[in-house]
Amino acid sequence: LVAYELGAGGRMASVSFQSAAMSDVFTRFPQVLLVHRAAGPAGRALYIFLVAGPAPALRGGMARVVHLAVPRDESAGSLGRMYGAFRAFNPAWAETQLLLVGPDLPQLPALGQAFPAAEVQLSVFHLCKRLQQQIQQLALEGRTEHLVLAALSDTMCTATKSSHRKMHALLSDLVTPDLLPQLHIHWLLDDKIWATHRERTWGDSSNYFRDLEMVTQGLSQVFSAGLSLESCITSLAQHYQNKAVTPQSSLDPSSCAAKPEATENPEGDSEGEINRRTEECIKRSLSDICTEPAARLCLSEFAVVQKSVQLIGTGEDALSIQVLEDVHRVDLKGLSSCTCHFNQVFQLPCRHILAVLNSDRRTLQPEMLSRQWQKGSDAHQTGRDSADGLLEVLKSSWNESLDKSLVVSFFTAEISQLLTHCSREEFEHRYRTLRELADSWIGPYVEVKL
Repeated sequence: LVAYELGAGGRMASVSFQSAAMSDVFTRFPQVLLVHRAAGPAGRALYIFLVAGPAPALRGGMARVVHLAVPRDESAGSLGRMYGAFRAFNPAWAETQLLLVGPDLPQLPALGQAFPAAEVQLSVFHLCKRLQQQIQQLALEGRTEHLVLAALSDTMCTATKSSHRKMHALLSDLVTPDLLPQLHIHWLLDDKIWATHRERTWGDSSNYFRDLEMVTQGLSQVFSAGLSLESCITSLAQHYQNKAVTPQSSLDPSSCAAKPEATENPEGDSEGEINRRTEECIKRSLSDICTEPAARLCLSEFAVVQKSVQLIGTGEDALSIQVLEDVHRVDLKGLSSCTCHFNQVFQLPCRHILAVLNSDRRTLQPEMLSRQWQKGSDAHQTGRDSADGLLEVLKSSWNESLDKSLVVSFFTAEISQLLTHCSREEFEHRYRTLRELADSWIGPYVEVKL
């Protein structure tokens, strides 16, 4: 379905677009609608409409997109006609109960008039994006900024009153009073904003924010290319279709061998079949080699690779990997090191390393991850590694911190065992418990970060 207006010279001046798949998604999940505005060249704006309520049947962020529109301008009249086109395309609009918007969405009354029975509320996704951008503009000391952003990330995924109060207190302590008003940290204490988000689990929240980031960044990049409106809407539709296709996820285990040679091209296979086999082999290698929590983390990273466009540039001693907006460098020696935060913190194959494996049609090897994440790495072996480190401490001259070093080393090893050798439910429970202990004992994030 397409609705458009013509401007001077018969050129397209506004357009609203919706595919049959988009219509079907909104018909099934009309209760909560998120409206995202992306600025483009020449003062134009792209409006992306997404279903934001619980939708377990949808896989991938692009599957949440239900409407794309570029209004003639952002006057109340133009936006009113745009919302009118959405209603004309979607008879289920009357079932929408909640509209989530960014803090800068123009002409909010026009949206309220188009959906008179729905409540308009600030989107948690847009709220946290705004806070993130403003924190980065404060020019805090590097380590402090990293800890504050990490605290914000945890607050996003743990929508409890306690976590919001701690984040509010943290920003109040760090930011000078003259800068506090522009941060709008009172948003953190507005229970009404967070109420609908609170029903999501930590994992659901993480996936939700990641999916929205991928969708809004991807469509914004296409829109910012500065094409004519006719060409732009075609490019946006193609981008949506390419990213919304649900990947096939099953393969006969017998077709996956442990060696990289198993991914070579058998005669007659299509490129799509080769890619599918490669991806399944990588998944199996992750499950075969890694402990269950490590495999889960890496599979989450690989899901991003499968849904994204990867740009791989070759250098003398490193590869440049770009997955949508993120660019990082992967060490060519062993493919075990990357500059991204995930790899540096967890010492696990990140999305950039997995993208290289996928591109080269190779599989994960044990030497690509640290020993603690490998299957078969038992407590005895880990304890021996810890003992080697303690031996170095004992050989050194005694000082006042020696006893503390020993206690910390044993304590760290024990916590590592508890977190890396357990089920998913146990992992999440133990992590939450440890997080609460750290917060109440030392303080929220300034002095300690898990």
